[in-house]
Amino acid sequence: MLKNIHIVYVTDWIIADNHLSDQDPFLKVLKEFNADIFTRNDYPESYTEIDLLILHPMQMTLDIFKIVSKSKLSNPAIKTVVISSAHGSTLFLRAIDVGVDKYLLKPLLPSAVQKVVERLILQSLEAKQAQKAYKQINLMFGSISKTALVIRIRQNGMISEVNSLLSVLIGLEQSQMVGHYWLRFVEPRFWIYLRTLVRARLQAGEIYRGIIEIIGRDKQTITVDSTIYAVLDSYNRIEEIVFIGHDVSEMNRAILQSMKQLIDYDTSLAVLFDHSYEVIMANRKFLDANGYENFDALLQSCDLWSWMLETQQGLKPILREQCSHKEGLEFIIKEVKKGHIHGRIIAMDLHNVKTYYTVHMSSMTNPLIQNEQYHILYFVDVTNIERYKEEKISDAKLISVGRLAAAITHEINTPITYIKGNLELLKMECEDKIHQADTIFKPIDDGIARIESIVGSMYEFAGTGKEEMQPCNVHMTLIYALRIIFNRAKHIVPIRINGEIFNLSTQYDTNSCITMGISTRLEQVWIIIINNALDEFEKVNISYENRHINITIICNNDDIMVRLSDNAGGIPQSILEGIFDFAVSGEKKKSMGIGLNVAKAIIDKHGGDICVANENNGAVFEVSLKKYKEAK
Repeated sequence: MLKNIHIVYVTDWIIADNHLSDQDPFLKVLKEFNADIFTRNDYPESYTEIDLLILHPMQMTLDIFKIVSKSKLSNPAIKTVVISSAHGSTLFLRAIDVGVDKYLLKPLLPSAVQKVVERLILQSLEAKQAQKAYKQINLMFGSISKTALVIRIRQNGMISEVNSLLSVLIGLEQSQMVGHYWLRFVEPRFWIYLRTLVRARLQAGEIYRGIIEIIGRDKQTITVDSTIYAVLDSYNRIEEIVFIGHDVSEMNRAILQSMKQLIDYDTSLAVLFDHSYEVIMANRKFLDANGYENFDALLQSCDLWSWMLETQQGLKPILREQCSHKEGLEFIIKEVKKGHIHGRIIAMDLHNVKTYYTVHMSSMTNPLIQNEQYHILYFVDVTNIERYKEEKISDAKLISVGRLAAAITHEINTPITYIKGNLELLKMECEDKIHQADTIFKPIDDGIARIESIVGSMYEFAGTGKEEMQPCNVHMTLIYALRIIFNRAKHIVPIRINGEIFNLSTQYDTNSCITMGISTRLEQVWIIIINNALDEFEKVNISYENRHINITIICNNDDIMVRLSDNAGGIPQSILEGIFDFAVSGEKKKSMGIGLNVAKAIIDKHGGDICVANENNGAVFEVSLKKYKEAK
């Protein structure tokens, strides 16, 4: 390897016309190295091929320093040694100024020369290798620059060179990038990774391969498949970092296009979001449903929307104020991700037209960038189902009222005929003639109370006022529901509520558990469940005395549990699992023509739970509601 080192030893020592170069003790030391050594008594004309220049003049002159300066300018990698017996701080400072690598003062032992030369030869070898690597990098840089995006970065992270392809792509002049910190042109979410993990790998001599995003002049992002490696010195310190990349933005756009085609085939309204939950795409069904011609129209839309969430207290705004469609979508997916949104949400436009949705989110890994995901938010439009349910509930009310009308009319007409035709006359006639007349008229007064109870319950049940969530008494809703169906139930099965037999004189507990809800809707739930039980009792052969429907209300600090059980034989196992699916739950001639799905929808709307099981040869329904607590 030393044969590749070119050493020039210049000495002008002459005694009696004899050159002493061949007898110079220092030269003998040099010859011990297996290097390419040339001795001469004049200065070389060219220094480009010289690795080590040793100057040993008889007298120190300014020419010596001029030669050193010339050699350094011609060949920055050259190593220089000056051997002289001339002392003085001025000489030393001048030698330092011109870049002399070693200034040796005589008298000097050959062993000292040997140590200095060994060190300088080693440095020359390192410099030669570095220069070779530098040339190779330059050649490679020139070749790669024609087809790839290239940045050369100093150890401190400042850009030293950038090729024209990258500057054109970013939209900046090369001079506008050189001298700036290179991460300034990288999307910020990659900064921490590149500063820590990647730099540690480069320090270890590894090569980094991965996707990053570069920011252009107009803030547009360019997806780049990058290769980053470091040039290390002999001490394994980073001298330079080289970035080589290829623009794969078209590939990224192709991936997004494929995702769009995927969600376009979905029957739900679907919106695609990037890693930061910014909306980047909406499927055709979503655009059509909201009246947008294309996705750009959605982004530029100034239409203001209100997004509402169904809660136990009614509709609650998801956002504090109206927002654009884009802002609303981005906020909603973040809330879904946090788990703050469950169940249905309602979109309301400026005309207060409501659209009901259930929302679902799915995620898929970005095939280009590791640890990043795309997110899809699905809006399932259940507006028609909601309206259909409301219509069915209204129909059920009418059917229930119509079905009970004949019996209630009979119950009303008999007392009214009795009261209107005879009450006043009897009272007048009996007032002075019959002792304890008040006792005789007591049943009549009870009849009047009974009429008032039945009619009052009927009006309350069939009420058509605005349905708003407000504090309501759960025990009251049960009593009112039982009064409505009592005329039918009294001939089929005895009903107990909290252990007491129910009759029309049973009053509700005014201090019972309070929930936030719609009382008529809750009454509808109890009527559906109990009517289904009555239907089953009409099918079985069980004596009246052995039949029962037991209703229990359990109230604790947070919840209200209503448990309705019977012994009518239970629910067939084949339909038990899907009992709450939307279907007709019984024969229309014996039921209201609706299934338990309506009851479940009402309980869901109230933020509660409903479940059913078979127990003790009967069915048990358990309804859980949130207890109302006044705001402090």
